[in-house]
Amino acid sequence: MLRYFIGIEPPADQRSRIADVMGELGDPWPVPHVTLKSPHGLTPDLNWLPGVRGVAARAPRTRVRIGSANTFGDRVLYLAVEGEGLEPLHRALDEAVRRGQTGGEATSERPFVAHLTLIVARPDEPLPPYHHLTAKLADLDPFDVAALTVFQREEPRSHYHAWAQLLLEG
Repeated sequence: MLRYFIGIEPPADQRSRIADVMGELGDPWPVPHVTLKSPHGLTPDLNWLPGVRGVAARAPRTRVRIGSANTFGDRVLYLAVEGEGLEPLHRALDEAVRRGQTGGEATSERPFVAHLTLIVARPDEPLPPYHHLTAKLADLDPFDVAALTVFQREEPRSHYHAWAQLLLEG
């Protein structure tokens, strides 16, 4: 079964640095990204894709800044991400996905928090020590977002990879 999510890829030089830190934290397949739309509602039939393409075609480019490390409880280590256009872009994507679903069910599972996940703790294991590693990412430059990336993976035995680029043209 195919799974998808929609995100933003940092510039190549930043992706490399972030991937190195993710690897040191224990991620076997680091894919640095800012998640804009979680997999919930992104069905294998791709009924949501035309709406998502429409959102990208209307969305203005935006500038983002990757900030400091934080956690979601004791399960997820992430870098905060700031950018004025991120919340409206998330809402537009969420709405487009909802409209593409049969029955129009809700698509969001949690409130949106712009972030770049570095590592998710394994069940029954704490997050690894991270302060010395996240310090390596303290000086990432702000960057302009010109495209959304749709990531795909085949469950259960693969990792996510960039599947489609959707240019922001608004």
